[in-house]
Amino acid sequence: MPPGSNFLPTTGARARDTGLTDDGFTGLELVILVVVLIAGAILLLVYLHGSAPDLSRTFPGGLLAESMYMSGDHIYAKGDVYGFSMVSTPTGTPPIVFVHDDPGRLGAVQMVVSLFIGDTGAIDMDRVQVQWAHANRSELLGKISGSPLICPNWTISKKSNMLPGHTADSDEWLEPNEQFELTLCSSDGVRPYEKFSITVQPDGSAMPLILTRSVPPWIRPVMDLH
Repeated sequence: MPPGSNFLPTTGARARDTGLTDDGFTGLELVILVVVLIAGAILLLVYLHGSAPDLSRTFPGGLLAESMYMSGDHIYAKGDVYGFSMVSTPTGTPPIVFVHDDPGRLGAVQMVVSLFIGDTGAIDMDRVQVQWAHANRSELLGKISGSPLICPNWTISKKSNMLPGHTADSDEWLEPNEQFELTLCSSDGVRPYEKFSITVQPDGSAMPLILTRSVPPWIRPVMDLH
């Protein structure tokens, strides 16, 4: 290059530095991108469910339950489902009291529920709706805490934790790794061969648990409902 020349090179380190500066994300751009993604998720939930998710609700202890209301946690039945004859059992677990006993009908069901693996939110069991349906009729079951279980209602009859050495919390929130045993009973029972369904609908955007079973031809005190 001749001495005194004003020519500036456009190659080499100076050009490479300029290219990196033009292509990089700034902190402000990253914040804007995150806000746009969150807003899009909320608009999608409004479109699908007709209302905005509730972001102000909290777990016991004050942790924000965002994952439940942004993505929804889903409840499912784990393991076997058991049916019981429509006969009051004052010494059972839990004790069950029917208004009218009928040993020829199925009157109660017991199942274990938990969250899908990977869900990080929780389901407030005090706010779920439980429906029992059969023979073209349905009824909403109320939740009872403690015993006996007076029909038609449902209760959390046992709590456990899937992790060794851990115990479930004393609260009524179904959280990751927890299992709740639910006992449910109807008002008039179900005859042999008839089908019935139980729907557990959590609050918020979570999908409902819908359990459908057929009553065995022979009613026994305890039946495994496959």
